[in-house]
Amino acid sequence: MELIYDFLITLFSEYTYPFVFIIIFLLSIIPILTPPTWIVVVSAYSLNDQLHPILLAVVGATAAITGRLILLQLSTVGRRAINDHRKSSLEKLRKYLEKTRYGYLIGTLIFALLPLPSNMLFISYGLINAKSISIVVGFWIGRFLAYIIMIYVSQYFFNSFTEILNSDIQTLLVLNIVGILMTVFMLLIDWNILFSNHKLVFIKPKRFFRERRSDEQ
Repeated sequence: MELIYDFLITLFSEYTYPFVFIIIFLLSIIPILTPPTWIVVVSAYSLNDQLHPILLAVVGATAAITGRLILLQLSTVGRRAINDHRKSSLEKLRKYLEKTRYGYLIGTLIFALLPLPSNMLFISYGLINAKSISIVVGFWIGRFLAYIIMIYVSQYFFNSFTEILNSDIQTLLVLNIVGILMTVFMLLIDWNILFSNHKLVFIKPKRFFRERRSDEQ
């Protein structure tokens, strides 16, 4: 374990900004069970307080949105597995968000500031085939502010680099589970009925996936 710590300390010390970008970028592509990316920027600053917090946050936010956009694009593949009923429902949700002024911007900004993992948010965006510059702007601003806040606040909660890396794994698991449940909840709602009749109706799981054709079996 000490060798790992020494290796990370060397990378953070000698190649700070490129290393921070690469680590956050890779973590942002992974769809599930990843540590919060603020740990990366906070760790870098804890090892070298001569770094500029704003520049560190800019690098981190840019890496985060770049990785999340790749995750969003990869998640669009999941649309092939769901049936037409589910696609129609998700299409209704997408059109509603696009029609709502600042819907994507505010929603993504708030989510980026919360401790919930944003991977499930971008997987959801991929499943509804969302395409909006507001997603990029909202997430970048949210992550930038979150990193700045955590850089300064963490100084009062962590005394060393080791403490940062050993932050609560159980909390990480709980937050990821919450994110998964939120995504499943979003997928099961029949958005056509909700927006048209203002009734909350769920699509049964057996009607969720696309039925296989006889020639595919």
